[in-house]
Amino acid sequence: MRYRSAVLCLCVFASGLLVSGPIPVLAQSDDREPLEVKEVVVSSTRLPDTPVDARTLPAKVTIITAEDIKKTGAKSVQEAIQWATGIVMYDSIGNAFQQTIDLRGFNGGPVTGTSVFVDGVRINEPDFNSVNFDLVAVDTIERIEILPSSSAIFGKNSLGGAINIITKRGADKHQVTGETLGGSFGRQRYAINANGPIGKFDYFASISREIEEGYRRETDGNMYRFFGKVGYRPSQATDITASYTYVNNKLFQAGQLTLAEMAQDRRQNPTPGDYFAHENHFVKVNARHRLPLGFSIEANAFYRHLAQDTFGNFGFGFTNATGVNTNSGGTVVQMSHQGEWGGIGNTLVAGGEFTRNEFNATSNGFISSLSSAKEDIFAFYGQDTIRLTSRLSVVGGVRYDYDRIGFDETLNTRPDGVVRFGGVTPRGAVNYVVHPSANLYFSYSHGFRVPTAQEIFAFPPFTSNSNLRPARSETYEIGMKGKVFGHTDYSVAVFNTFVRNEIQFTCLICAGGFEGINRNIGSTRRRGVELTVKTRPVELAALEANYTYTESIFRQREVFSVTNIADVGDSLPLVPKHRLSVMGHVYPVPGLTVSLIGLYVSTQFAQGDEANTFERIPGYFVLNGRASYETKVPGGSLTAYILLNNMTDHEYSTFGTASLFGRTFVPAQSLSVYGGLSYRFEGLN
Repeated sequence: MRYRSAVLCLCVFASGLLVSGPIPVLAQSDDREPLEVKEVVVSSTRLPDTPVDARTLPAKVTIITAEDIKKTGAKSVQEAIQWATGIVMYDSIGNAFQQTIDLRGFNGGPVTGTSVFVDGVRINEPDFNSVNFDLVAVDTIERIEILPSSSAIFGKNSLGGAINIITKRGADKHQVTGETLGGSFGRQRYAINANGPIGKFDYFASISREIEEGYRRETDGNMYRFFGKVGYRPSQATDITASYTYVNNKLFQAGQLTLAEMAQDRRQNPTPGDYFAHENHFVKVNARHRLPLGFSIEANAFYRHLAQDTFGNFGFGFTNATGVNTNSGGTVVQMSHQGEWGGIGNTLVAGGEFTRNEFNATSNGFISSLSSAKEDIFAFYGQDTIRLTSRLSVVGGVRYDYDRIGFDETLNTRPDGVVRFGGVTPRGAVNYVVHPSANLYFSYSHGFRVPTAQEIFAFPPFTSNSNLRPARSETYEIGMKGKVFGHTDYSVAVFNTFVRNEIQFTCLICAGGFEGINRNIGSTRRRGVELTVKTRPVELAALEANYTYTESIFRQREVFSVTNIADVGDSLPLVPKHRLSVMGHVYPVPGLTVSLIGLYVSTQFAQGDEANTFERIPGYFVLNGRASYETKVPGGSLTAYILLNNMTDHEYSTFGTASLFGRTFVPAQSLSVYGGLSYRFEGLN
């Protein structure tokens, strides 16, 4: 109740901007006015290529730069992107490092429908398609590109869309930056990075350590990260980068609480000792070479080793320890061509991808298992953008994926087997320049998600299902984006996504036992509206508002258990219908930035409540603030800043479950305050 008035004010203010935005556009028609180019994005292709103006792409694209991350005070990738349209974030773990991110209402399934890439390399874990964002240091990020909806370029497992992270490289002069942060719940962070040019080479290196005692009791976190990148430009036509990432961490987790337990003590931990530990080595090489006649070739290659250990306390004396070692390697090769024939411009992209994943898993305790799996992924894709006129362009693309998974269970508690999947995902789009500052687009695309090895070959006592089929989506989207008043960017997108063969866990005879199986369900639908406004009407202030409406429903009657039956029109769990974020930045004097960020998330059904019979997880409003002051000092600059998260100390949860045994929640962090210093030394060119 206490935050409804604040939410109403945010909604009214944002709505006023959105309604007033596009009206003047058509009244200012002038074919001679040049199209302004402000933001650029390279993700029109899988690998870095010629920069493209984001406003001319026939898709809803969100770009979050390193400067944007700095303004919000984000300490992780999840915090950096949680304000964007289409993003759903929830904490099912109970620590500050492992929140889950999904796009466009695909939280309803146990496996994410979002693909995440770092410099063109997919980082979703092959055993369950999860994303360990804690392995990506936020201070190494140049920008993040969020591309909702499936794409022929990014390929399989992108039903909701793709998140593409581009890391930093050396600047045109030498810089060394040291930073420290400290604050609530024992949070400490120490980092130093250096970058610059050396002849035809450039370099960027970062090392950091983070420590936290945790909001919940016994949820300590300890993390070491190193990232290094070397770039080489032997000529104007050639650009090569090689990078290495090392991460070592141990993150303790807290269990879920009942309403009675939260009323007693929100910080208690009913499962002390649960933890998740990583050791990650990640090497990747990217190269690009321009050829004559408008051709260019791009390629990457990578190797990744991840050792992962977990310990779970289920209560009643049941515990389980799991270890997974994953080795992945692969390459993408892409050819591009830009040209013009008879006054018609054309950009053609074609490429191929191969990835090999091998993982070995051991499980001891409540569940005993010793297994290994090998996955081979082949893919071919092509996309052609034809500029028929200066205003009209069309895009056509197609991708073919082939996935082979071989599974072996040494203890014979699960069946061995080999499964194969193939799928074609086409895409088409049209972009029309209504006005030099307004683009209208329509797109149509298919998506394709392959069952994971752990979905097919289930841990006992659950039942394996080698007959699982890939989930497939079909998305229609129409949108408009542009600029008005000379200082306000806007975008609006309306989407409708149909999904069939979605994979869900069902337990049809679970009364008194643990029998259960993953199976394909019939048909679901996600549809919604995404609105974004960014404006800087005066030099002293800037504002951004993002609103998302998402309706996620079952289109067929589905039986998940004898007490959990979803009817046609019931909502999928963990998909809030409304999300609104408003970010304001004020620059009262040179060097001083004051930011205020509000996020409202409406109610949502808990995990396991497909029948929509339980009371929803309450909606919430969170208000964060940041103030920073940067001043010149001998040799460089010094920045001091303070962060205030959940300034109203609102008690809320982003995640909950519902079952015959009742409802449980993961309480979100209370008011927290952090402060820090950053010194940047700037050398000569």
